[in-house]
Amino acid sequence: MNHIVEPRRLGMLRPSEHVSLGVPQDPIAAATHAIERILAAAHEAGQDDAVRLLHAVTALLSAAPRQ
Repeated sequence: MNHIVEPRRLGMLRPSEHVSLGVPQDPIAAATHAIERILAAAHEAGQDDAVRLLHAVTALLSAAPRQ
């Protein structure tokens, strides 16, 4: 059976969309930055459980070994 799937729903890029292939970033630093933004949003929304969980994730990321 054939199904029509929209690329955006799967997180895939369309051919017209571009991906930056610049200098690779430190994945730990990028994850930490993303978590900090999500943490701020959760704090503003009053989501206490999410704030506690994100603080734990931040602590794990800060303890991650770096090369």
